[in-house]
Amino acid sequence: MKECTNNFWPWFSEDEYKSRYARIRAAMGEKGLDCLVIYGSGGYLGTDPAQPNIVYISSYASFVQTYIVFPLEGEPTLFHTWGNHHRISKEMTPLKDVRAGGMAQTPFSVAERLQELGLQSKKIGVVGAMAWANISLPHEHYLTITGALPEAEFELVTEWYEALRLVKSEEEMAYVCRGAAMTDAAYEVMVQATRPGVRPCDLFNIVLRVAHDMDGKIPFGHVGATPMANPDMAYAHPFALKTPIQMGDVVMTEIAVGWGGYFGKIWGTYFMGDPTPEFEKMFRAAQESHADLHAAIKPGVRGSELKGPCLDAIQRAGFRSKSAIFGWSNYNSPPDIRSGADSVSDGDFVFEKNQCLNVLPWAANEADTGGVWLGDTSAITEDGIENLHQYPLTELHVVR
Repeated sequence: MKECTNNFWPWFSEDEYKSRYARIRAAMGEKGLDCLVIYGSGGYLGTDPAQPNIVYISSYASFVQTYIVFPLEGEPTLFHTWGNHHRISKEMTPLKDVRAGGMAQTPFSVAERLQELGLQSKKIGVVGAMAWANISLPHEHYLTITGALPEAEFELVTEWYEALRLVKSEEEMAYVCRGAAMTDAAYEVMVQATRPGVRPCDLFNIVLRVAHDMDGKIPFGHVGATPMANPDMAYAHPFALKTPIQMGDVVMTEIAVGWGGYFGKIWGTYFMGDPTPEFEKMFRAAQESHADLHAAIKPGVRGSELKGPCLDAIQRAGFRSKSAIFGWSNYNSPPDIRSGADSVSDGDFVFEKNQCLNVLPWAANEADTGGVWLGDTSAITEDGIENLHQYPLTELHVVR
């Protein structure tokens, strides 16, 4: 394999790519698919382009949008956006067949490649950018591609494809662990920099600098603060504002830093001065729920079995449970387990070894104006779950 010059997505071993492609093609054969058309588009608000379905195949994502034509047999073809990016695009991916799509012309180029492969009357799976966000091909692109092959059968298979990525290889797990360690380091510096007068946007910029100094990237960084005496925030602000943080505030953050497209994430809550009795009670309830969830999750457990760990400790304390378990490592994926008043969603999901998750106990007041969350990135092990972070997330932290 040629040398990797890619600073955004360091490559895996040649055996790792061979294993991925073989697994995808075996599943394609079972499903009767002759080819996949995989689409990626930019998203999120950080310094990673957020095209996980593309990156999984190519360890590369183009500006704006990217396509991969992945046949059952033969070389995959990657289409990047602009011709003047062609030389560097060819260097950055281990794929051998790399072509400039031509921005608005890219779907026509994809259609031509499908015709080159003789797929005019075959079955083609369409993989969108992200099932969780329901982002598929742009309507005009879909019409262009399907219109060029009127006798072919097209099927949307994004969720099916993403399910093939859920269980991580050992090489992937090493990337996730490195991302978690980077997240710990950035989070520690951010918390230590928090003091009266500092703005949330200043803390966000600290996370950016620390992450980039480690060659990491971020998909986003939520930082928000609100007075505990009169709160108006139960979810950390996705856009870090410039209102200075003051004593008496509660600070909520959702910070993710990654390596090679795989991310840790800390959903943290800490306090400017001693927490009020209500906020300390919320914190202790989330703390208890965190322990309950980590004790309950293991291979073979179904999402429905997490109703008690998600709800009980928080509701006993008199608060609303907004707790959740999300798939997380290279952006959102199953499960999508969320607390309701007396139930949880995605009850049929079954946990398996080497799945990566955000485990998020989250307590809020009845008006949903104040809350505490204590979420981590964890991996399913042989007989339980491991928090991949070293940062002491569940310890009550007070800025004096």
